[in-house]
Amino acid sequence: MIGFVLSGGANRGALQVGALQSLAAHGIKANLVAGTSAGALNGVYYAYDPTAAGLERLAQKWLATRKDDIFPGNKLTMAWRVLIGRDSLMSGANFRRTLERYIPPEARTFRALKVPFYAVTADILSATTIIFGDEPDTELLDPVLASASFPIVLPPVVIDGFQLTDGGVTAVVPIEVALLRGATELYVIDLEPSLYKTQLIHGVLPIAAQTLVTSLREQLIDDLRDAAQAGALVHHVNIPAFAELDLFDFSKTAQLIEAGRAAMDHYLDHPKPNTIRPLTPAPAEVMDARRMPRGGRPLRE
Repeated sequence: MIGFVLSGGANRGALQVGALQSLAAHGIKANLVAGTSAGALNGVYYAYDPTAAGLERLAQKWLATRKDDIFPGNKLTMAWRVLIGRDSLMSGANFRRTLERYIPPEARTFRALKVPFYAVTADILSATTIIFGDEPDTELLDPVLASASFPIVLPPVVIDGFQLTDGGVTAVVPIEVALLRGATELYVIDLEPSLYKTQLIHGVLPIAAQTLVTSLREQLIDDLRDAAQAGALVHHVNIPAFAELDLFDFSKTAQLIEAGRAAMDHYLDHPKPNTIRPLTPAPAEVMDARRMPRGGRPLRE
């Protein structure tokens, strides 16, 4: 059983669209899809229409998306929301309206999807990963909205008393979700950029994003190893392109789609399943590139 695992990636999620188009062109179809954040947006649309024509419509939706469709306001409105104690820097109203248009009107519940799909969210009250998709009559909108509500920037979504936010908080690459639902061969489309930076990071959102990714990097490696050791065939396709793209920049969508397609084409021409690569350089490489802080040593030499 083939499972597609779609990571988070915010506005870089368009990379996955190109990768999915490549998989379709090579005749590779999913029997189930697990998606987190941007991966949930792409996953739900793929699950509704997993054809080449459907993926072209998904690409057109990405190409038509602008910043204010998801991230309304400016620095002044963000500062004001902090001062008055709002739950996020931006309102989630625009994103909800955009997602209502994004999900086809005839696909309002998980039952309407042609491929089983699982949206990954994180409950910040219990620090628990919550998966939607096992109950077919559950409506799609709120779980997908929650899965893609980037913490701090967009507000959590409350469902039955659970305060749900971006699934990337606990499972940015939901490999285990696909395995537990029966997948034996995984195509993991992972958009996480290189964790190692040589330049100082500035800005609240870039620092928050880098902190979150750093905290989850070992989990991804462990999940990849566990999947391989469990006997699954794992195609881990990391696409770090456009790593420096600003969160609010939607002007590079066409290039992102093409880069994603090229990356998957390259992998499928030279597949290397169950190859687990480190996501960060060895400490010795880091020290060669940049001195350690005064008095500091890496955990492992």
